Amino acid sequence: MVKRRHQWRQFDVFPNPDPDTAEDHPYLIILQSNRLSDIDTCVVAPLVSSRTLKLFEKLLPEVRIDGTAYKIAVPDLGAFPPHLIPEPIANLESERYRIISAIDLLFNGV
Repeated sequence: MVKRRHQWRQFDVFPNPDPDTAEDHPYLIILQSNRLSDIDTCVVAPLVSSRTLKLFEKLLPEVRIDGTAYKIAVPDLGAFPPHLIPEPIANLESERYRIISAIDLLFNGV
């Protein structure tokens, strides 16, 4: 029997499965469009403690996961293998405007 992987959605948040980086980056958020779910990588950004990054409020939007504040470290984008993405613990679609604004600032300067 083939194990079916989770079908992720844009803005899903999941625990960082890498024990070497999970302490500083406890969660990852999927930034890639659902329409590109069949390619071999998935673009993610880490969520970091809100206390660690105070500057660039628009570039590092603050979000809450289970009542705890985190910053989405948009400049620290990375590619993640989709087959290793676990079940999400949250989805931040409600923060779409601020997340897309941070991505626009990173790539377009606006």
